[in-house]
Amino acid sequence: MSSNAELPQWKEDLLAFRRAYFPPLETDEDVENYRELNRFIDKITETKPKIQRPPFSNVSFDTLNAKGITVYHGLDWRPDGATEAIAYGRVTSPGARTVEDTRRNVDEILKYVFLKSSEAGCGILVNTLLMHIASNLETDESGFAIVPEYRAEDTPPEGMDDVFGGIVDYMLFYGDKRVRDEAVRSIIFPFTDLNRENFKFIKCNIYEAKPLSNCLPQAMMAAIIKARHLQLNVFRGCVTNGKKWVFFIYNAEDPTGEDRQAVHWLGPINLGTLRSPTGNLEAILGVLRDWVEHTNDNHLRFFKY
Repeated sequence: MSSNAELPQWKEDLLAFRRAYFPPLETDEDVENYRELNRFIDKITETKPKIQRPPFSNVSFDTLNAKGITVYHGLDWRPDGATEAIAYGRVTSPGARTVEDTRRNVDEILKYVFLKSSEAGCGILVNTLLMHIASNLETDESGFAIVPEYRAEDTPPEGMDDVFGGIVDYMLFYGDKRVRDEAVRSIIFPFTDLNRENFKFIKCNIYEAKPLSNCLPQAMMAAIIKARHLQLNVFRGCVTNGKKWVFFIYNAEDPTGEDRQAVHWLGPINLGTLRSPTGNLEAILGVLRDWVEHTNDNHLRFFKY
């Protein structure tokens, strides 16, 4: 009897799917993709017991505090920060999407898409702004990648006894175009990590596209876990429903001088008002671009701790 005979039926079906539809191919790239898929399938069909990680939905501000992480609602705009963010949001690269291109897209989404309490609706609006940033950050050397439904690591990072598991709505990558292309072409990348060495050539941060009610501490925990795995002292992220954007930054050393880890967050930036639905679009695009470009820097361009 084969070792797979005692596997649950869904695992048997997955292995059968691999045998039927993913035979080894001819090119080096196809063979490596096949091996990558095999490694992933082998991992999830292992028969040894798995440690069940508590989901991110269990995380609260009390959870963060219990782990020695201070959360401050303490980011403030610098005196000229809003003006500078608006100006930076208006900067466009040759051939890239302009602010007016994106504004037209947003206006159509606000007209045709139901957004209230809908994660899918939130995602449509968020995608539009992220694609604007992707278009404007593309150069001959650097590229931007949007990785939806990125699975958080399932092993505790150094310095943590446990870790929460789950899916992050978006992991954004910016940096070396070779690494970006590898990520975009990968057939299983949302479910696993790039080689850790590749993270030396890119920057990354985390975004949650959800109604804002209770998911801010959950996104913060996901960012902290990713920072710990990559041995980064600073990591930025955001929670948004598309109409409101809450930006935050994690520091392994509190920049205000306290001997604790800290997360600082800025109150929601509204996309607009009833009279001017996209009135703050440029400001959000400016902060968003800066958040991607400087995600692992603790110096803040538009805000102060």
